[in-house]
Amino acid sequence: MAERRAFAQKISRTVAAEVRKQIAGQYGGSPQLLKNLSVGGNATSNAIPLTEAVEPVDFEEYLITHPPLIESGPLRDLIEFPPDDIEVLYTPRECRTLGQDVPEEGENDSHVRDCTRSYTEDWAIVNRKYHKLGTAFNPNTLDKQKERQRGLPKQVFESDELPDHSSYQDDQDDLKRRSMSIDDTPRGSWACSIFDLKNSQPDALLPHLLDRVPNEEIDRHNEDQRKSNRHRELFALHPALDEDEPIERHCVPDVPKEHFGQRLLVKCLSLKFEIEIEPIFASLALYDIKEKKRISENFYFDLNSEQTKAMLRPHIPSAAISTLARSAVFSITYPSQDVFLVIKLEKVLQQGDIGECAEPYMVFKESDAAKNKEKLEKLRSQSEQFCQRLGRYRMPFAWTAIHLMNIVNSAGSLERDTELDMGLSERKGSWSERRNSSIVGRRSLERTTSGDESCSLTSFRPATLTVTNFFKQEGDRLSDEDLYKFLADMRRPSSVLRRLRPITAQLKIDISPAPENPHYCLTPDLLQVMPYPDSRVRPTKEILEFPARDIYVPNTTYRNLLYVNPQSLNFANRQGSARNITVKVQFMNGEDPSNAMPVIFGKSSCAEYSKEAYTAVVYHNRSPDFHDEVKIKLPASLTDHHHILFTFYHVSCQQKQNTPLETPVGYTWIPMLQNGRLRTGHFCLPVSLEKPPQSYSVLSPDVPLPGMKWVDNHRGVFNVEVVAASTIHTQDQFLDKFFALVHALDEHMFPVRIGDMRIMENNLEAELKSSIAALNSSQLEPVVRFLHLLLDKLVLLMVRPPVIAGQIVNLGQASFEVMASIVNRLHKYLDTSQDMHGRNSLLSSYIHYVFRLPNMDPNSPSPGPGGLGGSVHYATMARSSVRPSSLNLNRSRSLSNSNPDISGTPTSPDDEVRSIIGSKAMERSGNRMSSHTESTSFLQTLTGRLPTKKLYHEELALQWVVSSGSVREGALQQAWFFFELMVKSIIHHLYFTDRLQSPRKNRFPERFMDDITALVSTIAGDIVSRFQKDLELVERLNTSLAFFLNDLLSVMDRGFVFSLIKTYWKQVSTKLYALQNPTLESLRLDFLRIICSHEHYVTLNLPFSLLTPPASPSPSVSSATSQSSGFSTHVQDQKIANMFELSVPFREQHYLAGLVLTELAVILDPEADGSVPWMFGLHKKVISVVHNLLSSHDSDPRYADPEVKARVALLYLPLIGIVMETLPQLHDFTETFITSLFVRTRAELEHEAIIDGNLATEANLIILDTLEIIVQTVSVTESKESILGGVLKVLLHSMACNQSALYLQHCFATQRALVSKFPELLFEEETEQCADLCLRLLRNCSSSIGTIRAHASASLYLLMRQNFEIGNNFARVKMQVTMSLSSLVGTSQNFNEEFLRRSLKTILTYAEEDLELRETTFPDQVQDLVFNLHMILSDTVKMKEHQEDPEMLIDLMYSLASDRKYLPVGCVTFQNISSNVLEESAVSDDVVSPDEEGICSGKYFTEAGLVGLLEQAAASFSMAGMYEAVNEVYKVLIPIHEANRDAKKLATIHGKLQEAFGKIVHQHGKRMFGTYFRVGFYGSKLGDLDEQEFVYKEPAITKLAEISHRLESFYGERFGEDQVEVIKDSNPVDKCKLDPNKAFIQITYVEPYFDTYEMKDRITYFDKNYNLRRFVYCTPFTLDGRAHGDLHEQFKRKTILTTSHAFPYIKTRINIIHKEEIISTPIEVAIEDMQKKTQELAFATHQDPSDAKMLQMVLQGSVGTTVNQGPLEVAQVFLSEIPSDPKLYRHHNKLRLCFKDFTKRCEDALRKNKSLIGPDQKEYQRELERNYHRLKEALQPLINRKIPQLYKPVLQVNSHRDSFSRMSLRKLDV
Repeated sequence: MAERRAFAQKISRTVAAEVRKQIAGQYGGSPQLLKNLSVGGNATSNAIPLTEAVEPVDFEEYLITHPPLIESGPLRDLIEFPPDDIEVLYTPRECRTLGQDVPEEGENDSHVRDCTRSYTEDWAIVNRKYHKLGTAFNPNTLDKQKERQRGLPKQVFESDELPDHSSYQDDQDDLKRRSMSIDDTPRGSWACSIFDLKNSQPDALLPHLLDRVPNEEIDRHNEDQRKSNRHRELFALHPALDEDEPIERHCVPDVPKEHFGQRLLVKCLSLKFEIEIEPIFASLALYDIKEKKRISENFYFDLNSEQTKAMLRPHIPSAAISTLARSAVFSITYPSQDVFLVIKLEKVLQQGDIGECAEPYMVFKESDAAKNKEKLEKLRSQSEQFCQRLGRYRMPFAWTAIHLMNIVNSAGSLERDTELDMGLSERKGSWSERRNSSIVGRRSLERTTSGDESCSLTSFRPATLTVTNFFKQEGDRLSDEDLYKFLADMRRPSSVLRRLRPITAQLKIDISPAPENPHYCLTPDLLQVMPYPDSRVRPTKEILEFPARDIYVPNTTYRNLLYVNPQSLNFANRQGSARNITVKVQFMNGEDPSNAMPVIFGKSSCAEYSKEAYTAVVYHNRSPDFHDEVKIKLPASLTDHHHILFTFYHVSCQQKQNTPLETPVGYTWIPMLQNGRLRTGHFCLPVSLEKPPQSYSVLSPDVPLPGMKWVDNHRGVFNVEVVAASTIHTQDQFLDKFFALVHALDEHMFPVRIGDMRIMENNLEAELKSSIAALNSSQLEPVVRFLHLLLDKLVLLMVRPPVIAGQIVNLGQASFEVMASIVNRLHKYLDTSQDMHGRNSLLSSYIHYVFRLPNMDPNSPSPGPGGLGGSVHYATMARSSVRPSSLNLNRSRSLSNSNPDISGTPTSPDDEVRSIIGSKAMERSGNRMSSHTESTSFLQTLTGRLPTKKLYHEELALQWVVSSGSVREGALQQAWFFFELMVKSIIHHLYFTDRLQSPRKNRFPERFMDDITALVSTIAGDIVSRFQKDLELVERLNTSLAFFLNDLLSVMDRGFVFSLIKTYWKQVSTKLYALQNPTLESLRLDFLRIICSHEHYVTLNLPFSLLTPPASPSPSVSSATSQSSGFSTHVQDQKIANMFELSVPFREQHYLAGLVLTELAVILDPEADGSVPWMFGLHKKVISVVHNLLSSHDSDPRYADPEVKARVALLYLPLIGIVMETLPQLHDFTETFITSLFVRTRAELEHEAIIDGNLATEANLIILDTLEIIVQTVSVTESKESILGGVLKVLLHSMACNQSALYLQHCFATQRALVSKFPELLFEEETEQCADLCLRLLRNCSSSIGTIRAHASASLYLLMRQNFEIGNNFARVKMQVTMSLSSLVGTSQNFNEEFLRRSLKTILTYAEEDLELRETTFPDQVQDLVFNLHMILSDTVKMKEHQEDPEMLIDLMYSLASDRKYLPVGCVTFQNISSNVLEESAVSDDVVSPDEEGICSGKYFTEAGLVGLLEQAAASFSMAGMYEAVNEVYKVLIPIHEANRDAKKLATIHGKLQEAFGKIVHQHGKRMFGTYFRVGFYGSKLGDLDEQEFVYKEPAITKLAEISHRLESFYGERFGEDQVEVIKDSNPVDKCKLDPNKAFIQITYVEPYFDTYEMKDRITYFDKNYNLRRFVYCTPFTLDGRAHGDLHEQFKRKTILTTSHAFPYIKTRINIIHKEEIISTPIEVAIEDMQKKTQELAFATHQDPSDAKMLQMVLQGSVGTTVNQGPLEVAQVFLSEIPSDPKLYRHHNKLRLCFKDFTKRCEDALRKNKSLIGPDQKEYQRELERNYHRLKEALQPLINRKIPQLYKPVLQVNSHRDSFSRMSLRKLDV
């Protein structure tokens, strides 16, 4: 990595500097790229720092003054936006039903008409046709990228071709076996090498390689080959940047549509009781027990047989098909664990209470039908009678409930292999019959869980349930409250319901997730949902949801339903008989009985609609509860006469004479309208005993009508709930009032009655304004439901101010304020439905699909009603140049359109706006924003509106600019909404006035432009001033402003928009460089990225501009002077220079590109003098901006043409200089990001590998193309050498990387051409690169890919040939190739000699076929070289064999290197560093001759090279802790630096010496070097290692067990664990006694061994661990073969080993070359033991500082009671008698003296210990002293006995240095 950085830095600093220098020299200036953040411009422009904004070009003016020279084609399209750039589309909204549900034509009021229009009109969509070509939809960041990557070829890489581990291991095993078989072959055999090579197969030869072809032709051929089959889109191969959703992405909002929750399909299959005697009617509904709410309407179904249904035929003549549904789709928005599916059963009313009627169902069993035949017949007969007489009435019967989440959860957890067919299998195993269980069994009750877990109904497995038990209804527990208690009880394990006696039945139900588009479906309004192929098929009903909580979705379809739910009646205090009570419910549009409307939905097996509905009867109950639901289709327009009439009847169950079937017992009603508003909610109504009087319907029953009798004194006795599901009635008082007033204005109907108020025209204005303000108090849910209509009306009020009492009422400000408030409420409370930019999806879909300018309907070309309820069509005035005569303008009367404080004729301009805009406002004639001023006409009288219209975008801009305080804050919070409204209004206006193609400068009035300028300026100010306080708001504001300006670029004067961008830029820059805050820069980058995501980004940058000084909107730049006359050469040159740098002309002309590249340059600037280091964190962000643009251009079909691509590329020319300057930063940038790894499939990984391979290949081929261009360009210049050297470096660097075979073919072709054209470059100037090239070629010659080998071999052969042709010799290449092979063999992990052998054979083949040089010495030289190389290669076979054995591998590498070492005789200088040096100083010349070949010409064979190597050596010794050796190295270096007078180097050296010696002092006693072991190998399995012995050097404190385990494991893996054995002892090994089929290893711990004379030189710990060649180990034995015996028979063998080299060494094991054994007799062993013990005592006694613990430990071992037999026993064995053998006299005496010394040392130690101990150890001291005295007394007679013979005079004997040599038995083994 360091090399790469150094390389990058060198390129950056030298080449870039050269280029700048040359440009500066040629053009007479010095345009520094990024010095002091400023750029040199042309002669007429002052330099403007990059941190400051330049003046943008006047875009429109430039296009006018520079007409295009091209008539048509792709280049012509770059100049201007396409004419069809913006489309205004009117798209019919998708209707899911076969017919649209709209109210019947009739006298519908304007509100109904507006609602209907709102739900049926086409979507008004503005489409930027080419928007998807902008960077926001860059296909390189989407899944489309995968499509574009299909069919990519797989690039072959060397790294991919490596064998997998298993096959590789097999190869290694094979190599091992083969290596054993060639042990007999002498290594380096010339004959063997030739034989192997001649039998190898060459690779294919490259055709025409040896032909003499002109260089031009070679270049042309290479280029053709390179350019074929190239990938056109580079960025399609580039992985998308790791970033979230692109900030510039504005997704199209979802189409507004009807809301559905998670949908559940319930199919009712069959209902069967034990007895079948009468029809049973069923209903289903969903209940949420937590919310205590029914969350769906009822679904009624009939599963009776046709025979049973026939019992009711008199009452139901015919059944509509819509009432025959048996399946239903339920919608659940808030699924939870609290939702139950409740099934209720009813039967025909009969005499008797529910218990009596249910008894037969609980008593009789189907199995006993024959036995009970008579009873059943009787029951059936009774039922038929009741059906005939009471068939219209029902009674409650039974109920049960299913806990929905049990079904979902258990269905999801069942076995997965069951097929999810539409034909659902019954799950008897899961849902078996169980007694005392409400559904299927006890488990279903126990499975329920508490808590609000996430519940999904979209993916569970369909289930078929068999509901086996029902609970009979209790007559006094029918209310919903009772039901919630039952359901809650069901969830408890000990449910009360379990103890109840059930009604046995079988109800089969299928429950499954609803399909997306089920067939034969009816909406809750009974409309047919597509697809509906056949109207005769039994339908499925969609069941209306009553959501548990509010749902915030705007209305999109017409619905007007009313649900009436009678709840309870209290007739306890009513006089007379009224017990079997039913309530007849009717919807009346008058008071006559005939006025009952057929709008009540039928239930099951009945007519579709009816005029009345009856509640179920509870037998003999005067205060019944009801559970019925009456569903009513409301008329679109209601009047005061519409009401619900309730008639209460007593039903006579028992047939008696003169007793009518039903007797009316009371009446009550609910008027539908109250003060014009729909009445809904809970009512507790009084009940009249008499029929209501005439005109009752307009009054409430709460009003005490005179003369009427009421139950219970007019108290409320009837509870009923009325619920509306209506998209007409808002059910919110504030909305109702607002809509009512707006419609009153539309229809000019006064007075208006709202609530209890009558509003006259004169106070209408105040009421209207208060109603607008009061919209803030309305509930959010109805606001959202009527959002589209509400916003439409507010827009209308802004652009069409009403005329009230002859005066214009300005409602612009009020409307703007309330709109801002509504938008903020939605943002605050509906934060889950926002996109990444904080845009509420409801609002964005309103703008995209719904919003349009009032009366802009293209189908209404003439004035008249239409569009948002307005009365005058807008387009007539805007489109027509001649206004209708009825709309004559009166200029003298100027009316304010917006200012709320001005009505009628204003007299002064708006002061606030003037202060914002400045003096331009004064130019407006009296009125700030009046687009049209018109006198009142007859239309005013008719409509109440002045036919004055404003343009919404102009009015909106004005209101926003003049707003302040909380209103302005509200608008800022949701700026995106008003910006997008403004843009759509602008486009609609341009579209309907045919101005989309008109010149942009004339499209908008100046006052509007001023407002936009003020708006952008103030918002930029807000961003700058508030980003530290409210970052979330500022981020939204920043992106909103950027999107707004992006949109304006499509419709407004582009130069004007550029000036707005500059306004923003300037404000941000000022604050940015003052605060140096990266957050602000990040905001600006987001802003820039959004602006530049425009689909016509390239066109906006004027790609055809030749950087002439631009026409500028600023008067400071005069375009006249710069274009006055013909340019001079200097000016022309400067223009070219300007294109390559961020000059002022470049930044002005290519405005957006200039901003992007300027940001890149400033943020990445490597030479910023501390001014912008805080920008480092933004590197990735700014690079992604540029990357995004480039990848977008790359994939843009508009820029596919090469000429167009070239034009686009011109916009990025300064990028080259920026990258060159910032290359080091870019490298660091890439290293700072960590790639996250995700779990991916194999296919994904393979696909990614293919893409990566193609990207790498294409990127490198582009580099190769560029290098070729550079070579061609500079080959004719004088200073080509330095640049060509750089080219060669890049080539070599690319060869060293992991490259594809395809690239390497082209790379080698380019390299051959380069060497062919400039041979002297390689062989005379870039000599080091010649060595590199040889290494790269040789490495590729060993490639596993044939094509790479073929090209590398060809390149290597031509290199030899060209070197030879220069001087009849190719010594340089020969030497470099040989050295490269040695390097390659030593360093490459995956080196394969077989492949290299093939390449060598290929080179030989070329030499043999080269006819031109056949007569020269060249072929023989090639052959000699190749054979020498092959010998080196053969050595690698053995290295392969031992590649996992580190010691053996080092041995072989050393052997290979020693054959080719070139060390000068001067190595004697280094003998003090290591004694090994002298042996390595021989010079070998078996491969090349140093004198002839210039072997010493490399970079290390110089004084500087030597110094560098020695410094490395010193550093390495220091790292190894061998500080003494550091001194020896510097002894060689110091004279060199002294001779050079290099004081700096000498200071450094002495500093390091001080450091080294300091460490010796500080680490005294703490240093540790190696541990040594003798390792012997025995067994033929080990091959060359058999009977070899080594000394291994291991890390300090390595235990014998550790090395033993390591070697045993290693060789066990190699030969098999049972084939390797470790010999546990250290005795001599007899190989004959070993198993010949096993490998044996003997490991012994050894210590360094020094003769006595050596010890005077080896004083320090380092001395005793450095230059070690002799080691010793001891083996105890007895003469009878045992290892240990008694003292008098214990011998010891001391083995001294000598190694071939001294440790430390480059190898960690060294061969033993000499072995010597010394055998010690028992008395000599005793002497050694006593000497050792005495030394321990002396050391412990004199240790400084004293160590009492250690001293006591040694004393205890010497005189302690437990061990004193040790020394005493030695004395008694060897000193009790004088030896009979005179040879032992001296040993006897020596041992005696040892004991004398021993007792003396014990006494010293005791004395020392006494001085160290405390009072607590005095007893211990006394004990030690007693023991010592006992020992001394026992020893006294033994050590005082002398041998007389020793004291006789003796002859002088020649002494030997080894004291043991005279009296020891010595055996030598050489």
